[in-house]
Amino acid sequence: MTKRFVAMLAAAGVLAGCSNLLEVQFPGQIPTEQISGPTLAPVLARSVIGDFECAYSNYMSGSSVHSDEYETSNSNVPLANWGERTITADENDYAIGTCEGNFGMNLTLHTARFQAEDVFTKLSNWTDAEVANRASLRAQVRTYGAYAYLLMGEGFCQVAFDGGAAQPGAAALAIAETQFAEAITLATAANNADMLDLARVGMARVKMDLKKWADAANFANQVTAGYNKNADRGQESARRWNKLWRLAEQVGAYTVATALRNLADPRPQVIDAGRGAFNSEVRLWVTRKYSALTSPMRLASKIEANLIRAEALIQQDQIQAGLDILNARRTQVSLGPLTAATKQEAINHVLSERRMELSFEGGHRFNDLLRYQITWKVGNNPFTNRPYGTTSCWPHPTRESNGV
Repeated sequence: MTKRFVAMLAAAGVLAGCSNLLEVQFPGQIPTEQISGPTLAPVLARSVIGDFECAYSNYMSGSSVHSDEYETSNSNVPLANWGERTITADENDYAIGTCEGNFGMNLTLHTARFQAEDVFTKLSNWTDAEVANRASLRAQVRTYGAYAYLLMGEGFCQVAFDGGAAQPGAAALAIAETQFAEAITLATAANNADMLDLARVGMARVKMDLKKWADAANFANQVTAGYNKNADRGQESARRWNKLWRLAEQVGAYTVATALRNLADPRPQVIDAGRGAFNSEVRLWVTRKYSALTSPMRLASKIEANLIRAEALIQQDQIQAGLDILNARRTQVSLGPLTAATKQEAINHVLSERRMELSFEGGHRFNDLLRYQITWKVGNNPFTNRPYGTTSCWPHPTRESNGV
């Protein structure tokens, strides 16, 4: 996606708020040169978080519906396409959908990573004398920007940046790896413990994606015990809504898949909502992880880091060490211990534990389906009786291929 395209869309968003262009006034309170000047550095850094959290809400929600966590309980297009694996490269709701729409993620993630790059450059060019806490702001902006690249690398079939040619999604993972390394260095120097742990979880995750198992285990092990980081949500505008709660529970467009219902495991927190879904003949099942438009969405945690470490250890044939990590968490939630006779059985335990622990958040199940080539939902949707499509990773939009 080109910088020009993102900039044009951003400008269009500003102008959309003016009912009459003749009503536009020249800025009398803030000089034009200060709009992106060093005095507004904290605002610019916060805007990077806002853009990422918008993209994250869309990405994790759409990926949850697209994977085997939710099923479509409506036949309306394009909402039904997200849960029926029929999103294609021509789907505008996916390609250019915004934070105010459904699950549009291509444009929102590109906006997030572009904004992070732009603000990081500005912060790098300013001085400590011009910007208070500049080192900490640089760590923050770099960390969130790296997460945007991470999600694109995990979920997109191909990526293209700033007018360049389409490349495999792994190209985004390589950028994320470099940027997380920078973020860790910056957060350490700034003594920003929150960003340091967030960057460490992100680095462990990208190392896992790249199958650099020793590194993944090392970074995961460094995350502080009890660490938890959420993406903030709010009800003041559609841009800030928890998109999964909105479209699954409030609208009833999606119902939790049967495999995640009536479990002895308390972690998915799935309940019968006690009413019909969008299609009133379909019973609505939801997760209690989210209960309102304002419900935060977990972005990173020590729990996730431990799951990464367990997988990395098992992949390095330290099977019992990996199982010990899984079982320590299972004891916390009053579940019995796991055993494994083979390495593959132990890996299957990791995937199952991640499915239970990180269900309906972060695109983790979506990533596991892709990484381990797990069988996707096939045949017909049980509630609409329409056939599933063949989409797995998110396709490179036709609009970008055509240079639109």
